[in-house]
Amino acid sequence: MNSPANNRSEQMEIDASARWPVLVFFGSALLWLLLGGVMQLAAAMQLHQPGLLAADEWTTHGRLAPAAQNALVYGWGMNAAFAFGLWLMARLSATTLRHGGWLFVAAKFWNLGVTLGVLGILGGYSTSFELLEMPRFVSLILLAAYALIGVWAVTTFSIRNTENVYASQWYLFGAAFWFPWLYAIAQVMLFKAPVRGVLQPVVNAWYAHGLYNLWFVPVALTAAYYFLPKILGKPVANYYLAPLAFWWLAITSAFAGGSRLIGAPVPVWIPTLGIAANMLVVVAVVIIGLNLFGTLAGRQAEARNSLTLRFIIISLVSFVLAAVMNLALSMRGFAATVQFTVFDGLRDWLTFYACFSTAMFGAAYFMLPRLTGREWRSPALIKAHFGATALGVGLMIAGLTYAGWIQGKLLNDAAVPFAEITKAMAPWFAYRTVVLGLLLLGHVAFLINFLGMACPFNFAKVPDALFRAPPDLSPEAHAPVGHSLKGVGP
Repeated sequence: MNSPANNRSEQMEIDASARWPVLVFFGSALLWLLLGGVMQLAAAMQLHQPGLLAADEWTTHGRLAPAAQNALVYGWGMNAAFAFGLWLMARLSATTLRHGGWLFVAAKFWNLGVTLGVLGILGGYSTSFELLEMPRFVSLILLAAYALIGVWAVTTFSIRNTENVYASQWYLFGAAFWFPWLYAIAQVMLFKAPVRGVLQPVVNAWYAHGLYNLWFVPVALTAAYYFLPKILGKPVANYYLAPLAFWWLAITSAFAGGSRLIGAPVPVWIPTLGIAANMLVVVAVVIIGLNLFGTLAGRQAEARNSLTLRFIIISLVSFVLAAVMNLALSMRGFAATVQFTVFDGLRDWLTFYACFSTAMFGAAYFMLPRLTGREWRSPALIKAHFGATALGVGLMIAGLTYAGWIQGKLLNDAAVPFAEITKAMAPWFAYRTVVLGLLLLGHVAFLINFLGMACPFNFAKVPDALFRAPPDLSPEAHAPVGHSLKGVGP
């Protein structure tokens, strides 16, 4: 068995090889998070202040809202996932990330594609399909950049210096293969060789649901399966069930998109299949809960002392709530009341922000000090970021759940004029704006702290205590989890 000193030396070599590609991807992600957050805030304000930015066609709500969504999903979300995935694949493969210069090229092309796509939406060249609004030529740039990134992830795995394949790698590889499959098929069926009639919304619903649940959710679960045992020094509870949860989640989520079309003029078997799939997803959610919450059981005090774990806990709770909300919206009676309300948008926000984004925040607080060898500059900014995120997530879930139910009741009452519904919802739209503003303040604090850490004039080195292994983190204790000490220390 390697000594702790040798293990740490190997980890430092791996982190050094991944440092600049990861920092480039994550720095790009944070810039998109800020830009997308500003556009999202402005679009939210337009719902209760219709005259805001209405004089310029580039900033009307019909353009600003999808541009903000695409900036956040493809700018922040994908870049953050790339940064985390490349670092973790190198760590779990116990090998360095080689020829990182090509990853800089991939990062430039990916962000060029997103920039052109967002500008195209603002310029009026968007399509009518959710999450596919970018001009058609952008898809070729994004797929080419993604291929470069994917090749490096597969290459790193193929030259790994460990025989184990871990649960976190299953979800990471699953997401890596599912995204191009979803994106390429949606592009072909909607733009290159378009299907006709009602098949178009079916394909769009399948893509939107798959992007959230077969890309962002698996990446969030990757972080949870890695950081919980890593930081707690405790094997994943009921680990033998993890393969079943992985395959069950993948298969059922692939068929669940039809539930978004309840009541739509499509063949009735399509939403029915989606409803059945969402019901079956519960099995995977229960198993994942047994794995991860079981691992956390009895170690709550340690979680309170770890910023990464606190973000991961928010992510896991949000994952369960998102699954419950998907299940609720799959019930025809409930969907008939709330499917055209803010409740419907809350479901995707829960998956993307409350589940995925918080997991990436937690991952960043763990991996960035190790990549840079520097401390975070401001503890106050860290507290501001976590406090704004935790409070914002709680307020958004509670407020919009209630608002969506009230809005649905009013919409289903034929005696209530639509103008009165709009007036009744105005305070709730203002409430949503305030919460988004709170979250944006947290993002600003996070970006400032990141820039302070990445600054070459920051000479505050990380103390060795940060990298100290938990007392019970031994090969025997950790082996069932799949995280051996070699190359994957805390």
